[in-house]
Amino acid sequence: MSVPKTNLHPPFRFLRASHATFTSRDLAKSREFYTEVLGLLVSDEDKDTLYLRGLEERAHHSLTIKRTQDEPACLRVGMRVYDEEELERAKHTFEQHGLLCRWADEPFQGRTLHTVDAVGTPLEIVASMTHQPRRDMQVQMHKGSASRRFDHYQITVPDVHKAAVFYTSLGFRIADYLTVGDHPIGVFLHVKNTPYDIVFVERDGPAFHHFGYIVPDIPSMLRACDIMGELGWGEDVEFGPGKHSLGHSYYVYLLDPDGHRVELLLPPIVYMDGDDPPVVWDVRTVKRPVEAWGLPPRSSWFSQRSRFLDCEVTHPPAAGSPLTLEKYLGLTVTEKGD
Repeated sequence: MSVPKTNLHPPFRFLRASHATFTSRDLAKSREFYTEVLGLLVSDEDKDTLYLRGLEERAHHSLTIKRTQDEPACLRVGMRVYDEEELERAKHTFEQHGLLCRWADEPFQGRTLHTVDAVGTPLEIVASMTHQPRRDMQVQMHKGSASRRFDHYQITVPDVHKAAVFYTSLGFRIADYLTVGDHPIGVFLHVKNTPYDIVFVERDGPAFHHFGYIVPDIPSMLRACDIMGELGWGEDVEFGPGKHSLGHSYYVYLLDPDGHRVELLLPPIVYMDGDDPPVVWDVRTVKRPVEAWGLPPRSSWFSQRSRFLDCEVTHPPAAGSPLTLEKYLGLTVTEKGD
């Protein structure tokens, strides 16, 4: 099987996945969730918009939440490039691929490019933001899981191979490649030195599955779960805590008051060397490809996603259904009954 090769001399270079923008029906509840549970800092806010960042982050925001009267959605996901020259090259490259580009005026950001990738994911690319002070040393300000920094996001699409070819042509490296035989069903892509920046998994899409923030330790992760319970959101601790096989990191997945999914994870493994090759996982030969230990995810973890605005959703060919918590418990009951 051929795994897409990274273009080591791309026309421009991304630095990292950096931010995302969502909508919310109740901005006050969103503020409570992200400040009290995740411990994010409010960089700025007005009656219609909330700007948040992690404790280590100097960029003005890594999460923007806008008020809506409609069904909550993900507006776009963000990437950083090094400087304005790289931003111009990015625009030229995307236009060469036949992808629509336009300049947008976004508060607290430098010149901002709105475009889409080859599989329809709405992207926002920037080179600069207004700076804020880091607060990782001001421990008296820390709340919830004391989330440090934005890490990655996961998108569902019907054509994982197309996404992998597009992003590797732009300099992304593949950390992990999930297949069923020769058919790719998941790709973990990165440009920074950890295995995640953007992940694509085969399902209906494009649609937004989750974004991740790095937390300092397991007690911080459990504190977020405790606060979820005390605030009446205990049912929205959706999956975990557990430990991933891919990325080798501890995790828990939470649903915010609008149903957007966030992963809290400890710092994952690093990729320091250019010749570090992708790991190919044929899920037919791996009993539990997602978890090293812990129960499987609920069915909602596979079926529930945040929609992108103005995106036509398409469907992959019919495939086998994943192992869900509901199936696992049913199997376990049957085995014990025997």
